[in-house]
Formats: sequence, C-alpha cells, structure tokens
Amino acid sequence: MAQLFQPFNRLGQEAGIVAGTGIGLVVTKQLVELMDGLMGVDSAVGEGSVFWVELRSTPEPALKLVEQKQVAPKLALKPVDAPQKILLYIEDNLANMKLVERLIERRTDIKLLKAADGLQGIALARAALPDVILMDINLPGMSGIDALKVLREEAATAHIPVVAISANAMSRDIEVGRQLGFFRYLTKPIVVEEFMTTLDLALKLNNA
Repeated sequence: MAQLFQPFNRLGQEAGIVAGTGIGLVVTKQLVELMDGLMGVDSAVGEGSVFWVELRSTPEPALKLVEQKQVAPKLALKPVDAPQKILLYIEDNLANMKLVERLIERRTDIKLLKAADGLQGIALARAALPDVILMDINLPGMSGIDALKVLREEAATAHIPVVAISANAMSRDIEVGRQLGFFRYLTKPIVVEEFMTTLDLALKLNNA
C-alpha cells in the first residue's frame, strides 16, 4: 500500500500479461490534488480494492446574458423531395456515437445508420450501400483497417468513401491510414467544423 502511488512501480507485475508503465495512479492522484481534492484506496486481501476521490463542491456559476444581434445563417437550398444521403457510422464507443448522432441531427439531408463492430458494419454497407462510411479504427473483433480491406475488395462497396476516425492521432498513424485507402483520417476528439467539411467533401466525391 505504501508503494502504490510511486511512479513506475508496478508492484511486481512488470512481467505480467497486462501492459502498463505504472504512472496511471500517480497522474490521477496529482490531478485530483491540483483541484484541492483527495484520493485514496481501501483494500482487503482476497476481497478487492476500492479507489476513492473526494472533490470540493462549488456554487453553480451564474451565466451572464449578453444581447447580440442575431444574423440568420445562410442555408443551402435543397429540393423538398431530394432523397437523403446515407451515412454509415461504425463505432463501438457509445459516447462518440451519441456525439455524431447530435451532429447529424442538424443535417436533414443525411440519414444515419449505426453499427457497433466491423462485421455488422460490413453487412449494413452491403445492404444499404451508403454514400459515406465513417469508420472507427479500434473496433472489437475486426479492426477498421480490416473492414476497409473487405469493403474495397467487393465491387458493390469499393467506390464508397470511407473516413477513418481514431484516437490514434500520431502523424505516422494518419499517414498509414491514408496509404491504406481511407478518404480522410479524422482524430478524436472530433472537431465539428473539420468533421462537417470532410463529410461534405466525401458526399460530393461519391455523387460526382
């Protein structure tokens, strides 16, 4: 217990099957203490451990309302009977899925289809033939890269622009993604303006 919050000390688990560096608890404790909080642990042999955090409560901030002249945004006019474009999002992270759902709610010209893994995504792509596919890289079972290869090998789905979205944000990861054939490589957390611009470019490409 005395060594638990020491940096790079994995308490004899260095050769175990679980990867790690031994700094997660240290960094967490420092962040909590920077916010004038406390972090500790209660542990019993054979029963388990409970890590706890105490943070100060603060009054809810008052919002200052500032009157501004509202300028109506310029919206592109679309035919009332124009068919919706289909966006297929393959993602296992519920929070990311919810975010994209909220973004697409603004786009009445787009219908969102959702899949939680690569195999389900491929099946939906074959059935619906979406205009654009948004693909997470780190998917359970089949990775986004492997799913892309399957889609590219089939004539019916080979033309569909596939946009990668991943927490792997190193320049090397982005370059490899582009070389593999992704239309664009977006990184998490999503930048809304970049996301919308990329989506419009992919739709334009598929309908050229």
